[in-house]
Amino acid sequence: MAKKVINQGIHDFKELIESNCYYVDKSMFIHELVTRGPNKVTIIPRPRRFGKTLNMTMLKYFFEKNLDGSSNVHLFEGLAITQYPEIMARQGKYPVIFISFKGIKSSTWDGCYKKIVDVIVEEYKNHSSMLEHEVLDIFEKDFFNAIISQKADKNDYEKALKMLSMFLLKMYSTKPIILIDEYDAPMQSGFEFEYYEEIKNFMYSFFCAGLKDNNNLEFAVITGILRVAKDSLFSGMNNSASYSLLDDIYADKFGFVQSEVDAILAYFQTPLDRASIREWYNGYRVGLPKYDAQGNESFTMIYNPWSIIECVNKKSLGTHWINTGGHMLIQETMRKALAEDKEHLLQLLDGGSVEKTISDTIVFRDVFHDSNAMWSFLVFTGYLTWKRRTNMVGKTTASLITPNFEVLDSLRSMVMSWFAAPECQQLKFKKMLSGIIDGIPEVFLKAFQFNVLASVSYFDINEDGESVYQAFMLGIMVSLGDTHEITTNRESGTGRYDMCIIPHDTSQAGAIIEFKRRKAARQGPLEGFAANALDQIKEKNYTTVMHTRNIHKIAKIGLAFEGKLMAWNYEVEEDGVLVDHDAYTAEPNDKLARTCRLR
Repeated sequence: MAKKVINQGIHDFKELIESNCYYVDKSMFIHELVTRGPNKVTIIPRPRRFGKTLNMTMLKYFFEKNLDGSSNVHLFEGLAITQYPEIMARQGKYPVIFISFKGIKSSTWDGCYKKIVDVIVEEYKNHSSMLEHEVLDIFEKDFFNAIISQKADKNDYEKALKMLSMFLLKMYSTKPIILIDEYDAPMQSGFEFEYYEEIKNFMYSFFCAGLKDNNNLEFAVITGILRVAKDSLFSGMNNSASYSLLDDIYADKFGFVQSEVDAILAYFQTPLDRASIREWYNGYRVGLPKYDAQGNESFTMIYNPWSIIECVNKKSLGTHWINTGGHMLIQETMRKALAEDKEHLLQLLDGGSVEKTISDTIVFRDVFHDSNAMWSFLVFTGYLTWKRRTNMVGKTTASLITPNFEVLDSLRSMVMSWFAAPECQQLKFKKMLSGIIDGIPEVFLKAFQFNVLASVSYFDINEDGESVYQAFMLGIMVSLGDTHEITTNRESGTGRYDMCIIPHDTSQAGAIIEFKRRKAARQGPLEGFAANALDQIKEKNYTTVMHTRNIHKIAKIGLAFEGKLMAWNYEVEEDGVLVDHDAYTAEPNDKLARTCRLR
């Protein structure tokens, strides 16, 4: 038998099997689906590139009854499902409606609607042989032809799923199975390009007719990235059940478990360290916690299939998943995050964890202004996972982490892309970093002020400017992460500093930064806030952590702001001796008013 080849972007089950590609056997998905019952509609959200389309096409070829009498049973030879004759008896017995909204994205509602119509038309054409039979009456044939010729109106396309299932039942005398892949792709496009209400209303009507009020249906399976039930897509549909990353059901049916990855690496003799592969691509938790006899907690751990396939194919470690796209909405979500959430993102990129309440029901319109919705969005799109979680009625509290090196590297790249344009701003950002590295706060602070002012509209922030300050702190952390240890809100001396930047090379300078925000001018001069921030660093001995690391040159920076207004006060000591001091009040017009200078 010829050696199997690695799958390079094939998402159709039949094509993959007939192309002699290596297949990770997920056929027991069929067994779990059939034996679970009795839900008419099963919704399974999973992150991008986790094998949803391959599984859905497997269901299609398993259940589909071909009108020409041909069989797809050969596709399942040697797979685990063939050990269950009662399940195999259902192979090839049903008409199947298969619709994929994968890749549907348009900047306008008209463009999106046209693409949806094209998908519906294509599926009607797949069953157009029915028009050659007398089973459909003249009115039904007229409706069928109007759909195909695109002469039908919007109301007709909204009920097209229900009507096609009715036609198939009449043709085969068997209720059809409906499979809908990536159902939420148009929803994400509508949210991103601001025609969300239009797409939501259409999809609600489409799904309600085809799934909620459809007596012609055997069962349906729906996949997507997110569950958006609260947006009323499936409201009142009491015949449905959703199984997300939080659930045990189907936990190992999407993505690769460790034994499957071990088998792939052995088969292709992949010359990479196994521990490194685990660090790069493993780490997604799925389902409820499990406990051994000693009470130790564990979860089903999943690899991203696309990452493993690319790793084997290219024989190299790297950020394979992020290069497949789909991250623009994630970037925008993080960019518009509240200041506190940006600080928590910083903790994650520093290898830490954050405690959050998450829900597997996403409300798109809340992602940009509701903290819980944002963190839930990052979890269920695959950018975060949890190391532990606690379930309570109606909510899940989780300790969130980045799942692996690949995602951590991708998130860092996203943060750095915020500072990639325009060119002038990028140069100023690099200059800002050089001020930290060289222990010259004046260079850092002037470039910091320029970048903040240049980025106010880019970051789409509120007038108080706090999100911009947090964003640049996040950028500093990411940029210096390989050469410096950067921590926030840690104990040192007799208090907690805001930010500490410690070089790995003790001959370089370190920095302690304390922020003060003035909410109104009546609270006093801004330069007074900056002076208080510097005094706090000195009085609470925040530099203790530097001295224990033998850092000789230390910059102590008090930074105060109110919206676009900024003031700072700093001192630089070298081996305990004051070598530099500066205090500025920076105006919004980028002119600096010097209040004192000592060198």
